[in-house]
Amino acid sequence: MNMGAYENLMVKQKEIETIGQISGLLGWDQEVMMPPKAAPLRAEQLAWLSKTRHRLMIEPKIGELLAAAENDDDGTDDVRTGNLRLIRDAYDKATKQPSEFVERVARHKSKSIVSWTEAREKNDFSIFRDDLATMIDLARELADLLGYENLRYDALLDLYESGLTVARLDPLFAGLRDSTVPLIQAVGNCDGPDMSWVTSNNWPEEAQAQLSHAISTAIGFDFDAGRRDKSTHPFCGGANPDDVRWTTRYDVTEPFGSLYGSLHETGHGLYEQGRPRHLDFQPAGHANGLGVHESQSRLWENQVGRSLAFCEWSLPMWKEHFPMNMEGVTAEMLWRAINLVEPSLIRVESDEATYNLHIMIRYEVEKLLISGELEIDELPDAWDDMYERYLGIRSPDRKQGVLQDIHWSMGAFGYFPTYTLGNLYSAQLLQAARDDLESDGHNLEDDWRKGRFSPLLEWMRINVHSQGSILTPASLVEDATGVAPIPEPFVEYLQSKIGTIYGLT
Repeated sequence: MNMGAYENLMVKQKEIETIGQISGLLGWDQEVMMPPKAAPLRAEQLAWLSKTRHRLMIEPKIGELLAAAENDDDGTDDVRTGNLRLIRDAYDKATKQPSEFVERVARHKSKSIVSWTEAREKNDFSIFRDDLATMIDLARELADLLGYENLRYDALLDLYESGLTVARLDPLFAGLRDSTVPLIQAVGNCDGPDMSWVTSNNWPEEAQAQLSHAISTAIGFDFDAGRRDKSTHPFCGGANPDDVRWTTRYDVTEPFGSLYGSLHETGHGLYEQGRPRHLDFQPAGHANGLGVHESQSRLWENQVGRSLAFCEWSLPMWKEHFPMNMEGVTAEMLWRAINLVEPSLIRVESDEATYNLHIMIRYEVEKLLISGELEIDELPDAWDDMYERYLGIRSPDRKQGVLQDIHWSMGAFGYFPTYTLGNLYSAQLLQAARDDLESDGHNLEDDWRKGRFSPLLEWMRINVHSQGSILTPASLVEDATGVAPIPEPFVEYLQSKIGTIYGLT
């Protein structure tokens, strides 16, 4: 039986996908388990895989099969049309990048992650400075290869969220800034929650690990198809829905960073485990862009995990794992403590109200770095200046300042704004889920109070996870909620919750 152009294209696509899965597992190992001396060898391995995958992607035969399949596509099969859209986008981006460039980037990425890790540990920007400068040059080179209409940075934004531009983001951040800054200022004039029971205690790492594992399991993460580990920077990765890996980190002086980092990565992991299995090795089977991915992690971390109902359910688990520390602590005390609004230096440990300002700072800095308006040696102080301007605090060292995130060491310029998109999407999706489930007799807060998370997870499975990347991100959100992506549900959610906790009118 002779296969058609589309079928042949999908056979080749499976090879490309398989290499991507292997690269993902080697990258996970590099972050979690790899012995330090293996770093140069791992750089070679990842560079070879990256180069080989790229060569497969830009084969002239792929272009011929793609054109023929597009010509034959009558638009009646959504999966087929989605696959062709995604392969076309990947093919066009790949053919604009010479194999030599792709290999150079992959090799530098492995080297750069190692120097960032060392610089962060030693609190010394100079260790990372040259590798970062090279990475910025590579990002500019990539933008020029891909092409752009207005700004170089637009080409990089489009890599992580299709169609995203500075023109779309600037008004969004301005609107969030206008609603968030007054809220933070109002909170600053209020008495904060009692944090003495948190700060006066020691929180053993092993107990934190057991608590986060138990809560991740309760929410629905399948540890027979995944695992939890420890790494410098929390992340979620893995090969496919049967092999999903996430990490967290621990601080014995406070337990919230670990648990809510775990909830965040569990949200990513639930999405990965819910992807459509009949689309394994197909582009349309992938999770739908970073903004949608982030909506799932922020949903479980914040809108579920930082609710009063969740605290009422989880309090007995806290008391089981930290019996002495939790003596006399009520669910409301826990709820107020985990929703503390306080300008802080570390993005991944920041509260919901200030989080988008952390993203905005990175977005503004990236625009300046890529355009060349900000020099590499001016970067550490420029970072601290922006924190002082927007959040009123200044980092005492580089580790808590410009060295805190792994993203730039990986060349991920244009990635950060997807975190804010995730916040907006999560509130909009939760509102739609709430409306649908309440019409079926569910009250989400009652569900969470009883440890019943499956109704919400099932709604997300049907409306988000199982849809893969068949639609574009914005179309997926509109399809699931009935409305194109908007910021209002997030702003209303945040003002309502913070207003209640801090007694704001």
